[in-house]
Amino acid sequence: MQQKQRYYILTFGIVLCIFIFSVMLFNKKHAGFALNKARSPFERSSKWVIDNLSAFEKEEVQDILSQDFNYLGSGAQCYALLSSDGKYVLKFFKMKHLIPKKWLKLIPLPGLEKYRFNKIHKRILRQQELFASYKMAYDELKEESGLVYIHLNKSKDLHIHVKLYDRMRNCYVANLDDYEFVLQKKTQLVRDRITALMQRGKREEALEAMHTLLSQVVVQCKKGFVDRDSGISHNYGFVGDQVVHFDTGRIIKDENAKNPAFYQREILRVGQKLKSWLAIHYPILLPDLEEVIDAMIDSSLLRESPSHE
Repeated sequence: MQQKQRYYILTFGIVLCIFIFSVMLFNKKHAGFALNKARSPFERSSKWVIDNLSAFEKEEVQDILSQDFNYLGSGAQCYALLSSDGKYVLKFFKMKHLIPKKWLKLIPLPGLEKYRFNKIHKRILRQQELFASYKMAYDELKEESGLVYIHLNKSKDLHIHVKLYDRMRNCYVANLDDYEFVLQKKTQLVRDRITALMQRGKREEALEAMHTLLSQVVVQCKKGFVDRDSGISHNYGFVGDQVVHFDTGRIIKDENAKNPAFYQREILRVGQKLKSWLAIHYPILLPDLEEVIDAMIDSSLLRESPSHE
């Protein structure tokens, strides 16, 4: 009898382990990017039309997109895939965050109609704001954002099919005419740049990298643009020696940003984010960063600045 019980327990344990393993494998396989997650029902809109590319620009985009792209990661808004040469990132939008749930549209909710319509409106508004930010960045901050090309309307004239590989090395072939996407230069995160320089004992170059970041914040403000995102760790990076604001999904236009007092507040805000990180990783740089910030700030102006927060 005890032998039978052991047999049943052992069999049950093996079946349970196989089941758990299968669920984990399924979840891993379907986590991250899949082409169907980037498909949308959005209709073409005149709001997202961009100027025609020059012959040179068109050839450049086609050449870049002739490569394979491999899954790099994902953020709150996009899936990112890295080109084979490591120089470009192809971003597809996370449509699950932008498309209202079908059941919300089809199924009435007695007593909860306000909730239903608010949820639908929220998704629609999110898509409009996100596309508007990318369109604005492409039109007016192309160099500062590292944007090479945006495709916010489905089309019929790209005629580009690209191979995409997810994290499990599953291959998808996408006809890019059918998808909304963004093509951008690959950056090295500011924090990764500082870490790499400090590991090589290049303290002055690390300090210069931080100064370049803060200077770029000023350039963006002087053009009348503000980032509503409170963080910087996944917003800014380096392409060569140039700082690029690559996460443009929350950029807005604000004429107040051109006010010196306003962008000095931005220097302090971004500088504080850097200080918090340096305090943990490279506290030796804190006094130097303070000097850089002090040199860029006129404290008499700060009382005059309206805040966007």
